[in-house]
This record gives sequence, C-alpha cells and structure tokens, in this order.
Amino acid sequence: MEFTAANVEQVVRQFYCQGFVQQEIHQWLTSAQFSPAAWVFSWELISPSKTMEVQFFGASCLHVKIARFWAELPPEQYHTLKDQLIEKIAQFAKGPKIVLTRLCIGLSSLILHLTPDHWADPIQSLISLFQQENPNLDSTQRCHLLLEILTVLPEEFFSSTLTQSRRAELRHELSKALPHVMWLLQSLLNSSNLVSKVREQALKSLASWADFGLEPEQAEPLVTLVFQALNKHETFDTAVDTLVKIFSHPDMHRYPNTLQKLLMHVLRLQEMFQKAIVEKDMETVHGLCRVVMSALENNTKLLVKYIQEGGEKREFGLALLNIVILYTFPPGQFPVDENCSDISFTFWYMLQDELFECESGELRDLVPIFQPLYYNLIQVLLVKVQYPEEEEFESWSKDEQEAFRCFRQDIGDTMMYAFNVVREPVLGFFCSTLGQLIEQSKTQAIRWQTVEGIFFMFGSMAECVDLEETVYLPMLMNMVPSINFNNITLLSTALYMIVLQGLSNSKVGTAATIALKDITRESLDHIRPFIPQILSTSQERDAMRLMSCVGQVLSVLPIPDIMNYLDAILVPRLTNMQQLVKQEPSELVQKQLVFQVQLLSWLFSTLDTERDTNEQEGQMQKHHSGPKPVYVVMQQILPTVQELVAKWKTETSVVEAVSEMFKKSLTTLMDDFQPLANNVADMMIQMYESTPHASILDVARQIVLLFGSDASFTQYLNTLLNVVCNKTLQMYPAVLREPDVVEAFMIFLGNLLKKTRRLLVSSGVNLEAILKAGITTMAVAEQCVVKASCFFVIEFLTAGYEEESIKAVVNNNIQFILDRVLRAIGGEAARHIMEIISDVLLACCKYHFAVVNTTIRLLLETEGYPSPRASPQDKQNFIKTVISDKSNKRRMREIVKEFSLLCRGLLGTEYVEVAKQFL
Repeated sequence: MEFTAANVEQVVRQFYCQGFVQQEIHQWLTSAQFSPAAWVFSWELISPSKTMEVQFFGASCLHVKIARFWAELPPEQYHTLKDQLIEKIAQFAKGPKIVLTRLCIGLSSLILHLTPDHWADPIQSLISLFQQENPNLDSTQRCHLLLEILTVLPEEFFSSTLTQSRRAELRHELSKALPHVMWLLQSLLNSSNLVSKVREQALKSLASWADFGLEPEQAEPLVTLVFQALNKHETFDTAVDTLVKIFSHPDMHRYPNTLQKLLMHVLRLQEMFQKAIVEKDMETVHGLCRVVMSALENNTKLLVKYIQEGGEKREFGLALLNIVILYTFPPGQFPVDENCSDISFTFWYMLQDELFECESGELRDLVPIFQPLYYNLIQVLLVKVQYPEEEEFESWSKDEQEAFRCFRQDIGDTMMYAFNVVREPVLGFFCSTLGQLIEQSKTQAIRWQTVEGIFFMFGSMAECVDLEETVYLPMLMNMVPSINFNNITLLSTALYMIVLQGLSNSKVGTAATIALKDITRESLDHIRPFIPQILSTSQERDAMRLMSCVGQVLSVLPIPDIMNYLDAILVPRLTNMQQLVKQEPSELVQKQLVFQVQLLSWLFSTLDTERDTNEQEGQMQKHHSGPKPVYVVMQQILPTVQELVAKWKTETSVVEAVSEMFKKSLTTLMDDFQPLANNVADMMIQMYESTPHASILDVARQIVLLFGSDASFTQYLNTLLNVVCNKTLQMYPAVLREPDVVEAFMIFLGNLLKKTRRLLVSSGVNLEAILKAGITTMAVAEQCVVKASCFFVIEFLTAGYEEESIKAVVNNNIQFILDRVLRAIGGEAARHIMEIISDVLLACCKYHFAVVNTTIRLLLETEGYPSPRASPQDKQNFIKTVISDKSNKRRMREIVKEFSLLCRGLLGTEYVEVAKQFL
C-alpha cells in the first residue's frame, strides 16, 4: 500500500481500534515514518481537522524525519521548514498537549541541525519572536509556547545521537544562550500576576536547563525564587524536581560561597517540614526530604570541611547534619505511614566515604565530633528497623512487606557505615540496651520487636567486627540464654547465635540452615567439639539443605568416625532409595528418587578429607588410611544407581540429578575415582543414547580428560566418544533447537582436541562429520553456542597443523569454513561476535596458509559476496591485509571489524562514532 496521507490516516485509525493486528500495523507505520514520502504526508496529518491520534502520528513522523533523515532535506528548504514548524506550533497553542509537545520536540531537533551555521542565535530569536504581539495568541499562550520549546530543547540535545565533536559544538552554542534563558525565567517567576500553569512550566524549563550547569552566582536569585515556589501547593512538586536537578549537578561544589547561601534555604525548610508532619501531609514531607538529601548527599565534602573549620561554620554544618537525622525519623511505620525515611540512606554512605578520605589524624579528630550524631542515628535506626505488631504486619500487602524487607536491609547497610566510623562503642551501646531489656523482662513484658531489632543490628555489623574483639561479643553471648525466644521472627534473626535450636522449627529452618552453612564453612577448625550436636540435629529435618553442612563437619573427623556417622545418616535413605527403584514409575516416585540423588550430591560436594586445614589437623589427615568416604559410598550405591539409570534414563530430571552426583563425586575424588570410571562411563552411554543432555557431556568431558591416558579405560572411552558423537550428529539439524546440548557438545570436542587429540583421532569418530557440525553451528543465533563452536573449529584447525588425518579433513572443508566466516563478517552474524569469528580466520591463516590463500581469493571473486556493499577493490584490500597480518591476533580483529562495518554500510557513520565512546 502506497504511503499517502489518506492511507496512513486509515492505518493509524486501525492501529487504535483493532488491537489484534497491531504488530503488523506497527511495522507498516514504522516503514511509513522512514519513507521519503513522510516529509509530505506529515503536514497533512497535522491538519486541525484530523483526530488527535492522527495529528500525533503526523507530528511524530516529522520529528523522526528531522532527527534521523536530515540528509534527505535540501539546504534551500531548511528555513521554510523552520517557519512551517513555528506556524504549526502557534496553531496548536490550545492543544492537544501531546501534539504540541511533539511539534516542539521536532523544532528542537531542527535547532540542533541548524545551529550555528544556518541559525546563529535560535534561543534569542525565539524569545524575541514570542515577545511580539500576535493577534491569534494572547501573552499567556505565547509565554506557554516559548517555555514548552525551551523545556524540550535540552532534553532533545541530551537524548540525540551526536558525534563527540558535534555535541561539544552544540553544547557551547546552547550554553551561550543560557544567560538569556535565565533572565527570561527569573522575570517570569518574579511576576506576581503570573498564572500557575505558566509558573509551573517556567520551573520545568529551569530544571531542563539545569543539566547544562547553572552558574550559581548568576542563578542564586533564580534558585531563591524556586524555594519560594515550594510554598505554593500548585507548584510544589515541580519546584521539588527543579531543586533536585540543580543540587544534583556535579559542578555545584565548585561554588562553595553561593552553595552556602543556598544551604541556608535548605535549613529553613525545617519549619515547613514540622508543619507537614503535624498535618500528616506525607507528600510534602517526601518532597522536602528529596530536596534536603539532594542538597546534602552531593556536598558531603563541604559538610566535612565546615566541621573541620570550627566556629560558626561547624555549627552550621552540624545543624545540616541534624536535619538529616530529622528526615530519617518521620513518625509512623515505613512504608505504610511514611515513605521518605529511606531516602537518607545514600547520604550516610557518602558521608562515611568522605570521612575515610581524610588523613588518619584528621579522622581521629573528627570522630569525637561525629560520634553524638551517629549515636542519634543508631537510636533512630533501632526504632525504624522494628516490625509492627504481628496482626498489623499480616494485614500488609505483599508489596508492602517486601518494601519493608528491603528497607531493613538498607538499614543494615547504614548501620554498617555507622559502625565503620564509631567502631566498638556501638557494640557496647547495643549490649547495654539489650541488658536493660532483659532486666525489664523480669518484672514486665517487653516488645520482642526491640530485641529482634538489636539482633538484626548485630548481624549487620558482624562482618566488620574485629576477630580479636573479646569484650562485647562474649557479653552478648552470655545474655542470649536469658532471652525468651517466644517469637518466630525474633528466633529467625538470632539464629547465628542459636543455630541448632532453629533447625528443628519449620518456620525458621531456612535461616538456621544458612547460618549453619556459613558457620561450618568459616569455622571448620573450631567446630570439632560441636560435631555430635550438629550431626544429631541434622538428621531431624531438612536433609537436603543440611547435607552440605554434614559433609563440611565430617571432613575433620578420622575416617572410622566418618563412616560410623555416614552409616547412621545414609543407610535408611539408601534403603529407601533401593525400594523406590523397584517400584512402578510414577511422578511421585520420580520426585523422591531425584531428591535422594540430590541429597548425595550435596554430601559429595563437601565431604573432602583432604581439604586444607591447620597444621596439626593436616598431620592427622596424612595418617588416614583406606579409601575415601565418598568412594565407599559410591561403591555402595553403584548397583542401585545402575538400576535407576536403566529404568529412568529417559527422564530429564533423573538424568540431570545422576549426572550432577557423578560430577560432585568426581570433583572430590579426582584420581581416586578411577575404579568407578568404567561403570560410570557405561551409565553415561546409556543415558546419552536415550536422553542427550548437557550435564552428561559435562561429566563425560571430565572423565575423558582425567583418565584419557589410562590404557585400561581406552575401550570404554572409545565407546563413549563414538556414542556421544554419533548420537549428536544423528540429531543435526534438529538438535540446534537445544542450544545447551550443542554448546556442551562443542566444548566437549574442543577440550578433547586441546588436551587429548590422539584419543579422538584413534577413536574412529567421523572427523569430517564433527567438523561440518561445528561449521553449521557457527551460524546459529545464540552467542554462547557460536563461541563454543568457534572454539572447537579453532582447536580443529590447530590440531590439523600436526595431525595429518585432521589436516586432510581441513583441506577438504576449508572452503566451507571460510565461507561461513566470510558470511558472518558480511552481515549474517551479529557484530558482537566478530572477535571470535576473526580468531577462526586467524587460525585458518596461521596453520593452513597455502590452501587459505587460494580459497579466499576464489570466494571473494564472486560479485556481491559477502556483501553487495563491498567493492572488488575493498575485497582485494581485505585479502591483502589478512595475508600480511596472518599471525597478529589484535591486528586480525581490527581488520575483520573494519571490513564487517564496511559490508554492513556502517563504516564511518555517526552511529559507529558514538558507539566507540561506549566501547
């Protein structure tokens, strides 16, 4: 269908009425926007007689054409287009607003193209134009239109794709107009009879231009007017956004004197804040909090300087810091009663960072001054971190509960910042508070929330406390038995100190398990006295999550003790597993079997009797004799697993679980796995023939690499290799729909070629077939698969340099390899994989230069290959540079990247220039 105004209007109407064909219509409308005809039909669509949707599309088309297809417009039409746009903007002074804004954005894009060569002073020209009397527009309308243009112009500048030099040129031109804009906005905001909507638009315009960086000395009167706008309800929100923009600019700190004057305005907001609290106007509280925090968190260096200077400056700085405490502690419960106490958390992080930037002597002098401030903060956080009453918390929505969880986590981080400054005295404060609560509990009921909050704070500081701390932590541990843990939430928080009690409670089992895993991992050298309690408790429930803890703990015991505990823990489960294997297949039986196998995987992953320990225990481990416990267990379960595999080898979940168990045991046993290798390889073969899976290939790769040189294992290895290769090749090309299998297969083959290529050559595997599979796989969409296949092809090419049988295969298929590489470079593959593609070309040239030199010339003689954008001379230059730099990896990547850009029509474009800035 032709791109005419009538056709486009019809399709736009369909787009908004017929949702079931929107995707197809969207594609057609996008093509219409990009077409040269859009320069013409856009104006017809903006006609006042059209519907708002049609007008908006017409204005959007015009913006797209100006922004992205400027080169299509002849220079002699530039000023005609400018005049037409300004005229249309005046026509839409009364709306619709979305059409007017889109037209203003189009004019902004036009300004960016015309300035300065074709329009030297656009801002001044527009200000003068809209100041003139217009019979069709009153003064308010003219003011509104001018402010709308001034608002969207900076936004269009920062969102447009520009070269670095062009952006710098435009920034300079627009910055020259900044004083004119400031003068206009100040005169408007100073006007007492200005309508509220225009005042709000002026504030928005100021916020937009603030990104260019206001000169505070010049802008101070204007910013003062913005603070005054906070007192008017109709302009409050916009004034807040404007002040946040101004204070957030990175250059603000360069003007400390002016900044101090502006911070005085921040200090005066306290009265408005207190009034909003009394009136429970939380929206105003939230807005004021945003202003205060943006002003202070971006100027922490100045605050610290005030404190260091002493005198009135110090008093001023401390007053500002206490304001932050005030805004951190609005009344009510976050997030249902208030939603601003979390805004201050970034400030406390920035302040800590700034303090630690000081010299050690300066910091030592500052800490006593900041200490009272931080104690106030800690008391505030202790209140804010507490849960509400249980009934109230249960009445909250899931989103509110999640917001509170995140809020507590942020409090924990802030508590850590405070501890880093004040250090151990904070521990004393919490111990003292907890001791007082314990004393009170003897005569009256205390809120469990307060106790839980204290434990939460201790947990937040735990990572920062010195390992040698011997005063407050023992004091805390001595108080723990005196606490009545009658609340589940309190118990969950305190579980790092009472882990084993928590394991038996279903509601806090997760927290207890995580705590126990951390403790056993970090404190293995000291865990021996508690092993009986841990193992007896671990048998009670939640075996899956606890089995890794069991492995950690058992690893420090003598082998006989390990086996005794394993018998007690595993025999009932192995018996259950044997019974399950003999039952008729069902979904329930499958889940239970997978669970039992996963249980063993967790145990095997951590039960390592040769782990690094301290010197004394290391000596003891050397005296261990006999097989490792994991090997003994594997021997015991092998018949059951063989029966399991034979019966369930078609079920993916079973295959994954069994493969993972073999992988964990292999990682733990390493060479000691050798007696089991034949049986395991046999099961791998059975499973892969039935259900090819990436996890099987992962285990097979480890077995082959570990035992490939073992003569007794050769027969099984050859069988394993042939089954894996033949089965996967039979599935081509359908297997490409399973990228995880293809990726694992390519990595499997690449590692074989890299580490044990003789094994692959002597196995009888069809080398030509696997190479062709790798070449085919280089063309898929998934990046990870392409990288894996390129890795395999590179290793194949490398091996061909030394192995004659592989070299013959390479010579027979070099045309296919180069064709795939050249097509990828020409545009059939994504640009972000060009580096790995260039590495394939490098391997071709480096190891098979003679045949590559002839073949690449023949391929590139084809017209339009690999891209019609590459001329014969371009291709000759490409061949010449490839041949001359055939051994330089970095240079080869540069050559391929440049030729690929040329083939895609991107070489030298603005898009590439901009992209370079981010790469």
